[in-house]
Amino acid sequence: MLTVLIFALRAHGAEGQQYARLRVDSDPPGADVVIVAELGKTPLVNEFIVPGMYKIELRRENGYLPATEELTLRADQQATVSLRLKKPPLFTKHRQIQLAMGAGAVAGFAYAVYEQGEHNTLRQKYIFSKNEDEEKATEYLEESKDAALKRTLALIGAGILSVALQVTIFIW
Repeated sequence: MLTVLIFALRAHGAEGQQYARLRVDSDPPGADVVIVAELGKTPLVNEFIVPGMYKIELRRENGYLPATEELTLRADQQATVSLRLKKPPLFTKHRQIQLAMGAGAVAGFAYAVYEQGEHNTLRQKYIFSKNEDEEKATEYLEESKDAALKRTLALIGAGILSVALQVTIFIW
């Protein structure tokens, strides 16, 4: 802010200096207007802009993307800049990928819980039938091992998706 004040004092002191007038509006209002330094919030009117080329940037909190416009101001010119600030899209490609990984991880964990229940049920059937029907008991034991393997693979897949999700959140 001090450099802007010094710059304005130097420009004001020059004999015959002519200025441009600038009005900056934004939708929504209340955006910070930045040229070299922050000049204030929109709507902003400045009648003492030294003629020249400028890149005006509007910044606003609460999730709005910055907006910029370049313009050249001439002496005794009245210029108006009106920019609309936009919010980033809710479902970017990155967020869609993250949602898919999160859904896959949840589905993997849910499937692992289901297979754990199957494993427990088949294990109990094996225990109760091994003295009565050895062939059926062997079948229950094999199905129990299959359920345990499916559970383990589902947990590994869900864990990998969970880690990948955390990495993308950290990186993106």
